[in-house]
Amino acid sequence: MVAERTRLAREQQKKAAEAYLAKAPEPAPTTEGESPKCSGEKNSGLSTTQWLAVGSIVVSLVGLYYKREELKGIATVAFDKKTPEAAPEPAPEPEPARATHPKGLKKII
Repeated sequence: MVAERTRLAREQQKKAAEAYLAKAPEPAPTTEGESPKCSGEKNSGLSTTQWLAVGSIVVSLVGLYYKREELKGIATVAFDKKTPEAAPEPAPEPEPARATHPKGLKKII
């Protein structure tokens, strides 16, 4: 009984869909090779927005290249400094020995 109701419901749905499609207007025919959105104009490949996006990507890549070259130059200078071989630091000069008598007495004598 349930199966019979399901079958009848499907048939009614099919009939309703066919009736709807019969009433629907047909789409306007388009000529081959011409997209419907560019009615009559020649399609040049990319839109203005797409050209701007491509241009911004190119400018970004050029900027990265020059920044890379700048950083490479800085790194070359920083890492290629030739440091003399590790020479030992010169020993500090010894301080002169202090006199045991006060300086003022020297002047008197």
